[in-house]
Amino acid sequence: MRKIRKKTNDYAVVGIVTAILLIGLIATVISIIQVVYVPNIMEQREAEHMDKVEEQFASLTSVIDGQAADARKGIPIASFVTLGSRELPVFVTSKAFGTLEILDNSCTITIQNTSIFNIGRITYSSANAYYLDQLYSYEAGAMIVSQSQGSSMLVRPSFFVDLNLSTNVVNISFDVVNVSSVGHKATMSGFGTWPIQTEFLGISKNITFSNVSYIAIATPFSNAWLVFINHTLLNAGLNKTDYLLTDTGPTVTLHFLSKVNLIFKIVEIQAQLGPGWIE
Repeated sequence: MRKIRKKTNDYAVVGIVTAILLIGLIATVISIIQVVYVPNIMEQREAEHMDKVEEQFASLTSVIDGQAADARKGIPIASFVTLGSRELPVFVTSKAFGTLEILDNSCTITIQNTSIFNIGRITYSSANAYYLDQLYSYEAGAMIVSQSQGSSMLVRPSFFVDLNLSTNVVNISFDVVNVSSVGHKATMSGFGTWPIQTEFLGISKNITFSNVSYIAIATPFSNAWLVFINHTLLNAGLNKTDYLLTDTGPTVTLHFLSKVNLIFKIVEIQAQLGPGWIE
């Protein structure tokens, strides 16, 4: 009988087919990881970054409130904010960027339709690729977080209400922090960690208003202010028949239907971004 021998090139073909199958398998696995797992990983990374920014902004709020209470001039204090996060190595991903700004005269407080005060704020806005964008702001002593669904106040401002039951007179104390930029460092964008330096400048206003019937706050975060003011008034013992609180979009308006005395103070804080202090 005649023996049948396999040709050597058959083994080469089998090797080539095996290599192609392995490459295809590897490509399939990488594609699944890229399409399914990488977006989830990046979303989690950006969510963790937002949590970190929230902690940093809470720390910044604490520093500014401490400076306002201490009232000592000439002592700049640096707080740090991480603007964004880097992409994953190897896989195709996008960086998350952020912008930190000092916005002068971005909020307006009106008392009795005659006294108008412009207030500045510090704002961080994210430019995420996978997670919901958020905006953190320090405004008039309050820390506010804002998303596409609305805004919420995380740290309350110095706004205290006292109802004298014997005279039915409401006394309100409202200490406002006005943040203003100094030098030319008022905006910074990117993904690194950068300092924002703040310094107590002085008290520009300390006024007592009698028989106040109207207070309005014009701000992009009017809903957060409305919820906070309404909660504070109700906790102080006022009824909803004692006041009228409305939100017209950019402005939250408070009308009092009883006697109200308002002690209004503006604390001046100057701030700048980046290392070094430039007068």
